[in-house]
Amino acid sequence: MRTAIGALLACAWSIVGCGSDEGPTTPVSAAQPATYYDDVLPILERSCLPCHQTGGIAPIRLDAYASAKSSAAAMKAATRARAMPPWGATSDGSCGTFRDSLALTDAEIETISAWADAGAAEGKVRALQLPVPEELNSATDYPTPLFAPQIQGGQLAEFDEYRCFLLDSGVSEPSFITGTQVIPGTPEIVHHVLGFVVDPDAPASDGSGTNGVLMAKLDAESPDRDGWPCFGMAGNGVGVSSVPVTWAPGQGVVKYPEQSGVPLLPKHKLVIQVHYNLADSASIGKTDLTKVRLQLAASVERVGIFSLPDPFLRSLSSPQGSASLAPGQSSIKFTWTATVTDLKLGSIPGLTLYGVGPHMHERGHKYRLHVGDPEQAASCAADIQAWDFHWQRLYFYAEPRPVQPDTPITVVCDYDTTGDTVPVLPGWGTRNEMCLAVLYFTAPLAAASGS
Repeated sequence: MRTAIGALLACAWSIVGCGSDEGPTTPVSAAQPATYYDDVLPILERSCLPCHQTGGIAPIRLDAYASAKSSAAAMKAATRARAMPPWGATSDGSCGTFRDSLALTDAEIETISAWADAGAAEGKVRALQLPVPEELNSATDYPTPLFAPQIQGGQLAEFDEYRCFLLDSGVSEPSFITGTQVIPGTPEIVHHVLGFVVDPDAPASDGSGTNGVLMAKLDAESPDRDGWPCFGMAGNGVGVSSVPVTWAPGQGVVKYPEQSGVPLLPKHKLVIQVHYNLADSASIGKTDLTKVRLQLAASVERVGIFSLPDPFLRSLSSPQGSASLAPGQSSIKFTWTATVTDLKLGSIPGLTLYGVGPHMHERGHKYRLHVGDPEQAASCAADIQAWDFHWQRLYFYAEPRPVQPDTPITVVCDYDTTGDTVPVLPGWGTRNEMCLAVLYFTAPLAAASGS
């Protein structure tokens, strides 16, 4: 659950350019007390007002002095705890350097604290420079049908439904997906959204025929409802070419870095997977129409490749039995390591890791990712010290990390199971757990041949 401060000062991830690269380098001095208009407002304009303005998604306004003054103590507490702005990854350079960071500098945090402590003075009134929320330009919309989810039940999805919807790619020429945006129709029930590129003529991975034949069969099993149930990827046995859309609460507009893109051909189909969570009884009976927006380009400089390993979840099919988390523990860890070859990417020349999207569920506590020998400090590639289930995103590096076939990628997921009395199983439901790394690689364009 969100903290009270987090709920008070929630800020959307859909804003790019909210970082603090141009922020003040030193806090104001005691001899020159900070004021709202002179010292605090420039910070808010860069990092907070995209959400905390009139008509914004956040519950309080910071674009008016009176409301900002009344929230000064909460602003101080939230920024000192680094709960706001909601940027989970450690951003002091000790564990990866990321582009478009929302994290405030130490000086900015001290300025807000000093302003609150000194009585939150107003200063000389000036006009505000309100930021505009970013949208994908010239994007193509792919809406899912209006759908009423139903609880599927079972130990692995007690209050959830995973549903896949088949959509035409709509492209007449070979294209590349260079950006994505997901707009959930009913945010309170949409847990996550994945978008898969599927070749309907390719063999299904279960040997039952082509992907197209299998998807038609899956869809026909529930003729009175759109789509088909699909735990995991695009459905049991459906082969997936790529996963260009990965959205969870907190993720907004995504623009792939390094002039890269995911191939999308006229023959391809799009399968949109929506995970609906109905644990709140008030959500039962609600409908949803989620919109996926894709920015398309005719050419790119590098091809984008997604990999979504989660050995904790995969253990469900292990002959040795599923992994689990012991109950009643304030800190219990699951660690996994996979090489680039293990991810079936070892044969691709010139491969670089350009981004990572950590993913756990509600018991998540901390998350750490290493690229290379985890005993070496330089291998640290992502570190989240205060996991927030409600704010998740893809983090793109300021510079890509070259990888080799034998480069190990290690993930440590740290959970808090103090509220549980029985072991916690991996699973797709919100009440189960995952230890997923959404990894975004790029490679020379020649790697896209044959896609």
